Amino acid sequence: MSEMKKFEEALGELETIVRKLEGDLPIDEATKAFERGIQLSKTCMDELKEEKGKISLLVDDLNKLTEEFIID
Repeated sequence: MSEMKKFEEALGELETIVRKLEGDLPIDEATKAFERGIQLSKTCMDELKEEKGKISLLVDDLNKLTEEFIID
């Protein structure tokens, strides 16, 4: 599964859980939904951190190329 799809699916499920929690749920269902929401939040944060790292590397590469272009 692609990372973007994994992120989008996790975010979609998280949004569904939030809507459920905004309604009236029995405490045991609310607790399970909240626990699942925490797991999905971690998944989303991990994916965002990974993408941030990729973007940072790309920006560094771009900066190096720009510096080389300006210096030459």
